[in-house]
Amino acid sequence: MRRLREFIVCVCLLAGSGAGADPLDTLAEKTSLSGTFTQVILSPEGAVLEQAEGRFQLLRPHYFWWQIEKPDQQLLIAVDDELTQIDWDLEVMTRRAFTPQDRTVLQWLLSSREDIESAFSVEADQQAAVLIARDGNAPVTQLKIEHLPDEALWRLTMTDRGEQVIAVTLVEDAGRELRPTDFTPPAIDFE
Repeated sequence: MRRLREFIVCVCLLAGSGAGADPLDTLAEKTSLSGTFTQVILSPEGAVLEQAEGRFQLLRPHYFWWQIEKPDQQLLIAVDDELTQIDWDLEVMTRRAFTPQDRTVLQWLLSSREDIESAFSVEADQQAAVLIARDGNAPVTQLKIEHLPDEALWRLTMTDRGEQVIAVTLVEDAGRELRPTDFTPPAIDFE
């Protein structure tokens, strides 16, 4: 769950598009982003620990939807200060406060470039940005964001304190504009 929360936070960066801009500037211009994802979690030695795929939605400033469709079925929805997690395989739905500790990276990644640069050392060009945490105890020590605009493709490579790597590819649904109502949890009946 911790790895998933860290990843959620990083994906929220992708709530931003602009020609000639670096990926952070491109992200900052977006109000919403949605599409499909593939995710691979690698050990420090490079062994595949987990794989998943599904759909995502982001709406600035406080809406996040991460639906894992394979290999299991889970949905995480963050709206303002509440996180809803639904696990259809375990037939469990939980709601809890999304505290500042849970949102640390999320808050940075949804922030202005100025705020991001206060927490991360940033190296960027038109296709990639590498963020290195200034705080050695941060849960995410490095995040690389690559954007291939012609393919509506984003690649995120996040390294955590334990040197595990979460590699995510996002394929954007071009032209889809999201609204807060798109983040309403579905009705659940586990009977």
